Amino acid sequence: MTHLQAGLSPETLEKAKVELKENPDTLHQDIQEVRDMIITRPDIGFLRTDDAFILRFLRARKFNHFEAFRLLAQYFEYRQQNLDMFKNLKATDPGIKQALKDGFPGVLSNLDRHGRKILVLFAANWDQSR
Repeated sequence: MTHLQAGLSPETLEKAKVELKENPDTLHQDIQEVRDMIITRPDIGFLRTDDAFILRFLRARKFNHFEAFRLLAQYFEYRQQNLDMFKNLKATDPGIKQALKDGFPGVLSNLDRHGRKILVLFAANWDQSR
């Protein structure tokens, strides 16, 4: 187990191995393969390239390196093209505070059958004009 998998239960590690094809023996190589693709897109400002961040994209694409890189590139391209949307994206921002106060999103107190938190978006309560 690597430091990137620290804190995960044995059940979660097994699930990652079976469902996501995550292999602790090749984890750092997998991350490096995605990181090596970054130089192919100098037009994108990749603001984060640390192991933990890249691992999120590998997991999201079941360790398909090309698809993980494509998702990572799309993420940063979108952020670049929508700078105004992300410049004040902080929980302390008054608009964000109001959206959270309105119940957007909500977290259920009970967990799902796999022990995960459930996030619910109460769009009807959200006044996007605020």
